[in-house]
Amino acid sequence: MNSILKRILIGALAVSVPVGGGIFYFATRDSDKEDNNEIVEKKDEEKIDKGEEKKDDNQDHPKTDVVLNSDHLKKINLLKDNYNNDEIVGVVNIPNVLESIVVKHKDNEYYLNHGLDNKENLEGSVFLDYRNDINSGRKNIIYGHNGNSEVLNIQFDKLENYYNKEFLVENPIIYLEDDKGVGTYQIFSVFVETRDDNYLYLNFKSDSSWFEHISYLKNKSMYDTDVNVDATDDVLILQTCSHNEEYSKYKDKYLVVVAKRINYEY
Repeated sequence: MNSILKRILIGALAVSVPVGGGIFYFATRDSDKEDNNEIVEKKDEEKIDKGEEKKDDNQDHPKTDVVLNSDHLKKINLLKDNYNNDEIVGVVNIPNVLESIVVKHKDNEYYLNHGLDNKENLEGSVFLDYRNDINSGRKNIIYGHNGNSEVLNIQFDKLENYYNKEFLVENPIIYLEDDKGVGTYQIFSVFVETRDDNYLYLNFKSDSSWFEHISYLKNKSMYDTDVNVDATDDVLILQTCSHNEEYSKYKDKYLVVVAKRINYEY
């Protein structure tokens, strides 16, 4: 991931905002500010060791060949120094597709129009939902702009390739690195949302409510990804605007890529 140490420009001459309107409002509601790591579980629920790979009954996870950085803290601190930004929390990487620094602010608005150097610009940055702790809790949400440009490096526009199932088959894995290690996530759902904001919800009081939610995420997929989910899975969501012509008539149209964590390596 050495290329991520180079300055990353994200944006376009005309940039789409990844979160807005009612959906963005939902992500900042006071009723949903509770830390999603503090979840009230039902008694007798199975405790899962997050450091071990979780297996599905009906499939094998795809093999991964990424070389993990053995000194994650040093890397994240170097990025913080390079950009003079202590809000850098990690790096999201889909091999051969995209690689971007991830920041986190006290709200979900600041990095819509601020770069990694904290200067105001239309391109914004790729950022973690302020309610999340990276690679922790049952669900992480990462937002990024989308746009059309042959000049600037707009990372999340690459997510539009996931309309094609063959592209998913070839690129099923997302890596999310923090200052302690790397989470490996397998994509299980791809959809465009035009009206329902439930996919952004974070508070779950039980395994059953969580399983209902991830089943809802899986069932929304535009095609069957052949990946099973269960109540022990933690998920990562990547969200950007959709530029697909099929959804051009909608005011709000968000491309959502959802993956489950299959491993965490320190």
